[in-house]
Amino acid sequence: SLPGRFLIDQSGKQANVTITDDDFPGAPTNFMISPPSGSCDQLMVTWTAPSNTGGLPVKYKVYRNGTLIHQVISTATTTWSGLTANTQYTVRVVAFNDLGDGGEVT
Repeated sequence: SLPGRFLIDQSGKQANVTITDDDFPGAPTNFMISPPSGSCDQLMVTWTAPSNTGGLPVKYKVYRNGTLIHQVISTATTTWSGLTANTQYTVRVVAFNDLGDGGEVT
């Protein structure tokens, strides 16, 4: 089996198969969680795009405590407000493209 995407064109009497190098993206890097200056009920989550994009545009899913909170398109930051002081939050960012979910960081 070869990695990548297979495109089949059956418009004529023969099937033409094109093999592309597209793949799932790698994990985001430089993942940071920090409170914005002077805030006690907000968190800013930032990251850098993966070096391996899989050959397709990368988008991101951001989870808080296992629940999808944001599906961010081509932005590497999000801010949450209305959080409760002295509460633990688990944050996960998943890179994905048209082929599906790729790498993640927690």
